[in-house]
Amino acid sequence: MKYSIVIILALVAPLTYAASLPAPEIPASIKTMQDLHRGPPRQPSKKRTNVETRWITQKLDNFDEDNDATWEDRILINDENFIDGSPIFIYLGGEWEVKPEDITSGHLVDIAKNYNGAVITTEHRFFGQSIPIRPLSAENLKYQSVNQALADVNNIIKVLKQEDKYKTSKVVISGCSYSATMAVLFKKLYPDVAVGSWASSAPLQAKVDFKDYMKVVGQAIKELAGDYCYDLIDNATAYYEDLFKNGKGDQAKQELNLCSNFNAEDERDQWQIFSTIANVFAGLAQYQKPENYDLAKYCSVLRSFSDDDSVALSKFVQWRLGYPACVNTRYQGTVDYYKWAMDNYDGSGLAWTYQTCSKFGWFQSSGSSKQPFGSTFPATLYTDQCHDVFGEDFTGEDIQGYIDATNIEFGGIHQNIDNLYMTHGGLDPWSKVGAGQAQGATIIPQASHCSDLGSISATDSAGLTASKERVAELIGQWLA
Repeated sequence: MKYSIVIILALVAPLTYAASLPAPEIPASIKTMQDLHRGPPRQPSKKRTNVETRWITQKLDNFDEDNDATWEDRILINDENFIDGSPIFIYLGGEWEVKPEDITSGHLVDIAKNYNGAVITTEHRFFGQSIPIRPLSAENLKYQSVNQALADVNNIIKVLKQEDKYKTSKVVISGCSYSATMAVLFKKLYPDVAVGSWASSAPLQAKVDFKDYMKVVGQAIKELAGDYCYDLIDNATAYYEDLFKNGKGDQAKQELNLCSNFNAEDERDQWQIFSTIANVFAGLAQYQKPENYDLAKYCSVLRSFSDDDSVALSKFVQWRLGYPACVNTRYQGTVDYYKWAMDNYDGSGLAWTYQTCSKFGWFQSSGSSKQPFGSTFPATLYTDQCHDVFGEDFTGEDIQGYIDATNIEFGGIHQNIDNLYMTHGGLDPWSKVGAGQAQGATIIPQASHCSDLGSISATDSAGLTASKERVAELIGQWLA
């Protein structure tokens, strides 16, 4: 294997791809999904750090010896404190573009300093600048899988260990969200390559109808912002649902400032707007910090727009979307945009959507009655999109089969892996498809998604501090 080296500064903005054609407007539905999968919050670095960029040559298909196609995979290295032979701490990239800030501050970086370790982040195939093949058609996205991505990580480690300074280095793996799923599965599939894995908020149980996601979002709103906020959202949603149900869809369209091409009588357009509204609030709950009173503050803003619940909701959603001229959230518009993105890569999340359709599901529906977002966006919204974007191999029955196969292959929440530390926030919506206390995970009360990545702080709760101290202790034992 070979690689080339480029040096960049940690604070320099990354390059972005320019689409080959003028980009159509991104539908609000896709914007809110991008927000949910934007990657974990990054902790600002207190000092300027040199971060090295390398491009590692990877096989397009790690499991086909007859396929010689290769591509260049981007990794970032912070070895400012590194001494030859010290550990390598790898923070796995997930469904986002990796950035220097990922490895210049935070709890993992603090731990690495104690061992003079290098901190590395790896960019997942088909995300950021690491695109193995174009266009992003269903035919080419068959190379997008967690198995292929884990094999890429294994190859990166092999390449690094060809260098004298890394030859004897022990490896610690970590990840957040989907990359935490990878951290679990890497230790499972490559048990002798890394001495241990820390998985923050790892979804493990593949599921088509992930109705509990919005249930926990509602729970977080009620617990951290109060019943009044939950009831406001619930009342406003019910108002708009009633308008559509009672033949007043045009009135709802006007009051929600939906674009003129929105079809008020099209069931799937209705599914799309209600899922978009729910995702606006889910994006806030998923990364809320209870010590900052984030949800309570957002609910104060929500109420400030109007004393009328429905008006307040509509104006809040438009505010969060950046005050568009109109809210573009048609079902067919979402499908058409994803098809456009196949030939015009724009980081829209198309490759992640493919993984949900082919491997994981996790379609966040309104199936639970214990949430304030109504009952008007079933998981069928997403399985229909899978079919309409990726083709005939993605019927509802096909997708259920893919999800069942994932759970059989990887074991869902039931893992028996040595040197694995798993954490979840008590109010993290993703915790409902992750390991619980019965499966050995640490649950951090009131915390959200990937809440334990930051440096230990005086504002951390007792539970959060204890978990951060525990992972530091365990990593010390793994490296002993």
